[in-house]
Amino acid sequence: MGPDHDELRRWLAGIADIGAAVSRQEPLGDLLNRVARTACSLMGYDFCGVFLPNPEGTALVIRGYHGLSPEYVDLVNAERPILLSAGREGEAPTSRAFRTGDIVALEDIGLEPQFGPWGGVAQEQGYRALVSVPLRRAGTVVGTLNCYRRQPHHFDGAERELVGTLATQVAIALVTAQLQARERATIGELRELNSSLSKQHAMLRRAEEIHVELTAIALRGEGIGGVVTALADLLGSDVLADDAHGSVLARSDGRPLETDAPPPAALDLTDGSLVETMLEGETFVVSAVLLDGEVVGRIWVRRPLAFFTGLDIRATEHASVVAALELLRERTAADVEGRLRGSLVADLLSDESLDVAAVIERARRMGHDLTGPHTLSAIAVREIDGAAGLPAAERALATTTRLLAGMDPLPLAAAHRGLVVVLWPDQIAWRDGTTDTPREATERLADALGKARSVKQVTAAVAAPTPTLPGLRTAFRTARGALELAAESSDPAILHLAELTVDNLLLQVSDTEGLRQFARRVLGPVLDYDRERSTDLVTTLHVLLEHDMDRKAAARELHIHPNTVLQRMHRIEDLTALKLSRPRDLLEITTSLAVARIAGMREPRPGGSGK
Repeated sequence: MGPDHDELRRWLAGIADIGAAVSRQEPLGDLLNRVARTACSLMGYDFCGVFLPNPEGTALVIRGYHGLSPEYVDLVNAERPILLSAGREGEAPTSRAFRTGDIVALEDIGLEPQFGPWGGVAQEQGYRALVSVPLRRAGTVVGTLNCYRRQPHHFDGAERELVGTLATQVAIALVTAQLQARERATIGELRELNSSLSKQHAMLRRAEEIHVELTAIALRGEGIGGVVTALADLLGSDVLADDAHGSVLARSDGRPLETDAPPPAALDLTDGSLVETMLEGETFVVSAVLLDGEVVGRIWVRRPLAFFTGLDIRATEHASVVAALELLRERTAADVEGRLRGSLVADLLSDESLDVAAVIERARRMGHDLTGPHTLSAIAVREIDGAAGLPAAERALATTTRLLAGMDPLPLAAAHRGLVVVLWPDQIAWRDGTTDTPREATERLADALGKARSVKQVTAAVAAPTPTLPGLRTAFRTARGALELAAESSDPAILHLAELTVDNLLLQVSDTEGLRQFARRVLGPVLDYDRERSTDLVTTLHVLLEHDMDRKAAARELHIHPNTVLQRMHRIEDLTALKLSRPRDLLEITTSLAVARIAGMREPRPGGSGK
């Protein structure tokens, strides 16, 4: 007997409620709970559940329910899902309904021997009868609607037809909700894709702006300094550029990157990728500046690589390309200027028939004023074994040129006969506003050259001020002789050749080995005596000469008794077979002592003992 009019109206209202929930695009879990609740209300069941396949299709799990406890549902889904296995002994009624597409009803589970494996679940939840109705849509079973009664119950044909009809509406609602969910997901994916495309478009636009900005720097010829400043502004981080030998080219802040930066060989930058490294307790990202596959410089960014965005990486890589162009341009310009300045300096220091007016005009066209007195410095640079690339003097000249750039007046610097030669005006004004004498400026330059990683030792000679250009030839011969004589010394030094003395005249002699042999012949026994007995006869001799052979003045400086000074003088005379009181012998001792000092045979030291 079918439902009466009121009951039919109630059924239609229940199904309409489900349809309205679908139209509202109610979340699937809420919709399935509503289905279970409606089934219980319409059919008088104690509790209901909607079972759907898991993503793997191996089991059925409860996705909507009414009357069941959440703990029970979680337990069943996690530990006791309904396994889908055709023909398995003791197969669950729900699995059989899903697999066969037929309604499966158990009026009293206590009378069903095959239901034994599921008896524990029934006892836990407290039901005796159940009906499992397949949810069929377009010939395909998409789930089951399970309804339970606490007492045994006979499911007659009418009831099965009604619950089947409800299941059909539930299947329609389920598939519709699933389609809506997929549609919403697709719309969401499309929105995300559109947002991603918009971001990519904005990123490409910003990348183009970065390209234009950095390219404009190259076109304006702002040099490495312009590249470093622009990249620092783009990244919001400190940036520094150095060359392949560790000499700093430009920095964006006042914090120096000290010379203990890793040598180029310690960082593999040849593939052009960014490399993260630690330096002085801070994290840097390093990018190679490449020319023809050779690392000619590096860009350092004070920031971890993890904080780089795609645009940051692109900006750094592009800055490295522009920096390579700038270095190539600077190298080309430096080569041309270096040859011109080298030719000018070679004429100044070699041409005895020098046309002074022509040389001054040539210098003026290069930005140098040679009309006043100048002081010549010659600098010798010794590099570590295995240093590759340009000769040491050429590499040192590049550093010198960068250090002197922008000074007014501009000193003239060139590589000449394996040395860096600088002609200093009387007063040197640095870009930072400080001023130096030529002697102080040479010390500052030598210190800067010595910081390069490829440099082992720097020795410089500062000649006396020269009022006329022809006098520079003599100044260079003197400075070069001093450097050649000091070549075997293991200690760096600044040799000041302030006056035209017999010493300076000797330094112009080209036979430096002959000078060493002369000094060794005269002072060798004294040097050996000091070395073997840890005495200070050479020091005593220096002090005596500085005080015009005044024993008392020498004793005061040495903090010893005058008689001790006299004893040391007698010892020196015995060892050299020369008389300190005889002018000819004294000149020979004085000269050999000057040669020994410059050659580094023995540096004098104050105090000490010696008999």
